[in-house]
Amino acid sequence: MTPDALVLAPIGLAAVLVLSGIAKLRDRESTLSVVTELRLPGFLRHGYFAWSLPVGEILLAVLLLSPWRGAFAVAAVLSSALFLGYWVVIARAMTFDPRPNCGCFGRIGDQSVSGKTLLRNSLLLVLSAFTLWLAFSGGTVFSVITHGSEAPWWIALTALLLALTALIVSRSGQEQTAAAFVPQRPASEEPDSEDADYARDPIPTALLLSEDGGVQTLRELAAARPQLLVAFNCVCKPSHVAAGKVAEWGERIPEVDVRILSTVPHKPLRRSIPTAEGVLYDHESLAWKALGLTSSPSAVLLGADGYLAGGPVEGLEEMESFVEEIADVLREAAEQR
Repeated sequence: MTPDALVLAPIGLAAVLVLSGIAKLRDRESTLSVVTELRLPGFLRHGYFAWSLPVGEILLAVLLLSPWRGAFAVAAVLSSALFLGYWVVIARAMTFDPRPNCGCFGRIGDQSVSGKTLLRNSLLLVLSAFTLWLAFSGGTVFSVITHGSEAPWWIALTALLLALTALIVSRSGQEQTAAAFVPQRPASEEPDSEDADYARDPIPTALLLSEDGGVQTLRELAAARPQLLVAFNCVCKPSHVAAGKVAEWGERIPEVDVRILSTVPHKPLRRSIPTAEGVLYDHESLAWKALGLTSSPSAVLLGADGYLAGGPVEGLEEMESFVEEIADVLREAAEQR
């Protein structure tokens, strides 16, 4: 006998597919960026994929709620194949260094690729298996929704759906606190740990490539003036917004050079964000890893004394607060002169 509680599985999958489809349609640039980040085949890097994938997800959701057995069975098979594909893509991305953002649900929830992401996709596979069970038992959502229920099954599947919901909508638990800007001091002078607001580390060694072919280390870049690096590893919507704010932030903190640090090569970045200026390319993400960056977009402040002066901070809201904090400290320093 097929447990009636299995009806929760296709209902849950339908809800997830609708949520995912709408989120992707609202941010199609993010979907295309994810194709690059997850190193998927090049033929997927076209506009048709950015709308056909979410539309397909929404259509699958509709079929999962269909009263017709044939349509429901087809939807069960296709959705299982889709979620298996998502699981394989994320499992493969777990081996990347640094790990990219997945964008499986547009910009909803925590977008980093982690064990939690793989667990979420594993739960979706479990729901897919239950959906296949229901389909090949000859049932549909409509055919069992009015039947009697077996309490243990209902409780178990409800708990599974709640766990899946938490994994989808939750964000990273990592605290993101903007470190205070530390005024410039001579490079030969060691930072005073009593005066510093946080433990300052030397600027790590990493090479950056400018658009004209020039090569600089992080330390050489900050040798004359502090540098606020606005970093991203994709061309998603938040990265577009961050790139558009570089000039504004530069005006708010004129004592600091605000530059873009990108793991996306110059030509693809220029095609996606033509307004980006003064971009420094981080080949093989060496600077990204050395600076401890984990999310896109992020910001980190390099002091002109050879030490890190603040950050990294992650997300547009934290970056705005970080720039404001730097501006306040610079303003106070100017008033004390």
